[in-house]
Amino acid sequence: MDEERRSSLNWLQYLKRPSMSGLHLVKKGREQRKMDLHRDFTVASPAEFVTRFGGNLVIDKVLIANNGIAAVKCMRSIRRWSYEMFRNERAIRFVVMVTPEDLKANAEYIKMADHYVPVPGGANNNNYANVELIVDIAKRIPVQAVWAGWGHASENPKLPELLQKAGICFLGPSSKAMWALGDKVASSIVAQSADIPILPWSGSGLRVEWAEEDQRLGHVISVPAELYARGCVRDVDDGLAGAERIGYPVVIKASEGGGGKGIRKVESAEDFAGSFRQVQVEVPGSPIFVMQLAQHARHLEVQILADQYGNAISLFGRDCSVQRRHQKIIEEAPATIAAPSTFEQMEKYAVRLAKMVGYVSTGTVEYLYSEDGSFHFLELNPRLQVEHPCTEMIGDVNLPAAQLQIGMGIPFTE
Repeated sequence: MDEERRSSLNWLQYLKRPSMSGLHLVKKGREQRKMDLHRDFTVASPAEFVTRFGGNLVIDKVLIANNGIAAVKCMRSIRRWSYEMFRNERAIRFVVMVTPEDLKANAEYIKMADHYVPVPGGANNNNYANVELIVDIAKRIPVQAVWAGWGHASENPKLPELLQKAGICFLGPSSKAMWALGDKVASSIVAQSADIPILPWSGSGLRVEWAEEDQRLGHVISVPAELYARGCVRDVDDGLAGAERIGYPVVIKASEGGGGKGIRKVESAEDFAGSFRQVQVEVPGSPIFVMQLAQHARHLEVQILADQYGNAISLFGRDCSVQRRHQKIIEEAPATIAAPSTFEQMEKYAVRLAKMVGYVSTGTVEYLYSEDGSFHFLELNPRLQVEHPCTEMIGDVNLPAAQLQIGMGIPFTE
């Protein structure tokens, strides 16, 4: 049974490795799979799989709270794993949400799904980002789990919170972990508490008391509201004071921004007020903070994976430095610009962050890497990223299937 558990899940081969940066691990993984070819670890059903490999929740129907390529990728990945594990690609059934626009376009994901539910069209607040609607559909079908992918409601802490209350599994992190690391201000405070290098910002020096003993005891770190508020800038005058302390050039960022929205570079005090108001307009209601601009830096990221029992691992990394208007254009994997020892340190910090907040499922820790070899924490994306196939290709890890198995409660270790 022990040997079967270690061999049945692709990503378990990476456990107890000091780093995921070495390409030699890919070769070892391939050799291990060749050894496993003569073994048969297939089971008849998801229920048998959960029983055999130490899980706690049978999932055979999933609601995909997304559309387009995200929904297609989820179904293709999990069905491939289903065929490998159950010899039946339809062992896991999928329910999708369909707007009139998607139906009119005869979208591919609709044809792939086992069942679809009509939802209102228009802006995504009416459908794929409508948390209450997603939870209502999940309860009515019913399904055992919800997969949100990227975009839409994938980073809304309210979704896992309401699903948990309804007794439905969210294939992602908990609402507390999503808030602590998905929010740019809170994650920066958590990073400082973990002694991870971070650029000077309006919340420099703010820390939450945390020790290794807390981690061993399974205590999850959280950022108090008053401490969070001290990391933000309230208005133009407060922001100007923070920028003077940090030193120009700076960037003004909305904690709820992303995808190129809610970020402005400021070279001098004369430009600050106008840029500050632009950030406010782009991401209404979002807390705002100010951070030193990192010039001539590369944008590197570490893929993390964590189970429900406090175990976390890193799965290589990616270089997403080629961007336009703060939007990633080209992803390179693995990230080779940094020395292996430096990237290994990035991975160790990423894993420590995940453990500190009790993180579950997939996530990406992003860093700014400078020419002198130094690096600084930037943020964590508490979801599966659109560029995750880069990691799948170099690591041979089926990440949507790993999310499903983690949701089933399959442990990394005994």
